[in-house]
Amino acid sequence: MKRLIVTADDFGFNSKINRGIIDAHKNGVVTSTSLFVTREGFKEAIYLAKENPRLEIGLHLDLDTFFNIDHSVGKIIGWSMTPPPLDEVEKEIKRQIEIFKSTGLILDHITSHHQTHLIKDVFLILCRIAKEYNIRAIRLFKKFYNSIEEYNYLYNILKQNDIVSTEHFIEGWYWGNIDEEFNNAELMTHPGYGELWREYELLSCCSSELKNYLREKNIQLITFRDLR
Repeated sequence: MKRLIVTADDFGFNSKINRGIIDAHKNGVVTSTSLFVTREGFKEAIYLAKENPRLEIGLHLDLDTFFNIDHSVGKIIGWSMTPPPLDEVEKEIKRQIEIFKSTGLILDHITSHHQTHLIKDVFLILCRIAKEYNIRAIRLFKKFYNSIEEYNYLYNILKQNDIVSTEHFIEGWYWGNIDEEFNNAELMTHPGYGELWREYELLSCCSSELKNYLREKNIQLITFRDLR
């Protein structure tokens, strides 16, 4: 049986995205979401999370200030400072974790905006902090890296710290994605209102045809918690 986590990123960004994510959970296939603690919709998102206890909540780290980002494609170009301010990165990760923990929500996993946490130096810091805070799941995927050796090295760091991740990662909805080969996978999506691409992803999450297809193919919807 295939097992699939459907994660909605950007919870807490603003009210329109918050509403879209909740609709994608209540009426669709979203099982998990990643929460910004730095954006305008944060307080509303906490309220909505507590109203929907079956929706797993993780932290969506916002470390963009440390990087140059090509926003046209959402990709990291490089560090914004030389040398990289790793001590400041560590402080900021801890600050955002503490804000999250102050909400009373359970922090089930960590992802990040623009996948900045996957930069090797950041990832090593994050694993150490996650172990300190007993956070047991972090997003990690092969496609981010130029070499399988670098991915394998970081995956082994996860294992050494008793942290889990899915074996496979799917970057958003596209034709055939859930037919890819995997035992367990995370599918990243960005449902919301107010932007056409987000509304398209919301429709995809709530598709009755999709839900029927998942049943027919015996694909089980799970959360990061179930990986543990």
